Amino acid sequence: MASVADVELEMKRVLSQDPSELFQAAWYLISTGGKRLRPRLLLAFNDVFGGDPERAIRAAASVEMLHNFTLIHDDIMDRDETRHGVPTTHVKFGEPIAILAGDVLQSESQLEMARAVEGLPMRRAMAVLKRHAIITTDIARGQTLDMRSELMDYDGVGVRFYYDMIRLKTAVLFAHACWTGAYLAGASSKFADAAKSFGLNLGMAFQMADDILGLVGDPQVTGKPVGSDVRNGKKTLPILIAIKNLRGSERGSLLEKLKARDPSAVDLIVKGGGIEETRSSMSKFKRQAESALQSMPSGPALDEVRALLSSAVVREK
Repeated sequence: MASVADVELEMKRVLSQDPSELFQAAWYLISTGGKRLRPRLLLAFNDVFGGDPERAIRAAASVEMLHNFTLIHDDIMDRDETRHGVPTTHVKFGEPIAILAGDVLQSESQLEMARAVEGLPMRRAMAVLKRHAIITTDIARGQTLDMRSELMDYDGVGVRFYYDMIRLKTAVLFAHACWTGAYLAGASSKFADAAKSFGLNLGMAFQMADDILGLVGDPQVTGKPVGSDVRNGKKTLPILIAIKNLRGSERGSLLEKLKARDPSAVDLIVKGGGIEETRSSMSKFKRQAESALQSMPSGPALDEVRALLSSAVVREK
């Protein structure tokens, strides 16, 4: 059975190239850690359907490299200086090398997925490669919506806009990991699509958990101050819900505090039901993810999938 350690060794092998400063920058963010949820999900769904472990390792490495490509470029666009408690890639290596490192991760991700599908029937291999190419565009669409939201007034960003944004920016890559793990293992389109649905709903819930932690998470655990999303001007679901629910002077006060990036806005967000209703929405997506598993082969691998769902939603960082 393949493990995340196998995936990390594969990524390190792929990124051990010259010139060293470029590939060290590409490996750097991966080496700082992370939850590795996407490769874990891919490996788990591969096991559910009895797939080839070596093929799954390459596919999981591909998905994780693609994820880290998006992180490097996001950090540059957002001018973030730390991630995982360490300097971001562009801070450590400079912006030009960081941009190139992201490009390397994206191209090596495509190559690694091509290695993963070697030997498969042509139609199945091409379906995987096409989806893997499309996912980069979907994530770019989500990031564009995120940047667009930064130019919009707080009361002009609706919940529907938010859902579209996080579906593209976050959830589609979870869906892709789950679908790829199942499909590479030989699952039928019905089961692969169910795995995709599971991943999409998990990804939506995952982002909502992030939204809650970005407001009321324990700073000693998250590494971020209370109200960090307010300080950063983010338009997350708890904030949007509170704006919708509050009335009169309280709503006006909340909007003023948000525009001033005043973390004391958190009290009004809580009062306006932002945290409570976000938890309710998160639970709804979690239930939808669970329902997608109902007809799948039972066993330890499916138990692992369920455990990964719980760890993605019920967490402290």
